[in-house]
Amino acid sequence: MINNKKFLRKVYKDKRSNTPINQFHRLSKGIFDNLVELNIWNKDIYHIYLSVESKNEVNTNDIINFILNRNKRVIVPKLSDKNLIHFEIDKKTKFIKNKLGIREPITKVRFDISLLEVIIVPLLVFDKNGHRVGYGGGYYDKFMSNINNDVIKVGLSLFDPIDKINDINNEDISLNFVVTPTRTYSFN
Repeated sequence: MINNKKFLRKVYKDKRSNTPINQFHRLSKGIFDNLVELNIWNKDIYHIYLSVESKNEVNTNDIINFILNRNKRVIVPKLSDKNLIHFEIDKKTKFIKNKLGIREPITKVRFDISLLEVIIVPLLVFDKNGHRVGYGGGYYDKFMSNINNDVIKVGLSLFDPIDKINDINNEDISLNFVVTPTRTYSFN
């Protein structure tokens, strides 16, 4: 198998989009169940992506509610040109969909990312070294290169890891954990 990012991106987008909806919901529930067992809930500020159901992204709505119900702060990204900008949300936040179909909060007050403690990251596939393949825009790698090294980075994956992504470079930020429907992988 040619394990470069471009090839893997196509294979795992197809694999994910061909996952039957009832199986997808079961896999997302398994990820949620494993995530809540992870020892990261003693922090106060969590950054998490807003999932896009039409792309079969791991559902983050229950995770966001779980965090908010623990009286923790939730920060979400918003696309701005070639970067992510970040906003705090709560249970009353209103959202709109951007041109890519991604929900974004209707707010103008940006959040200072130097305060983040945990980042929950989207991905298509990951390897046994904690490297990930995303959608190819580099948004998350650029964002994570500008945060403190002690911030915990957690990926959510419908699938188990592959052995190795062959074209990892210095801009690719590795994860501390990846949670799948069956287990949690640690890369500390």
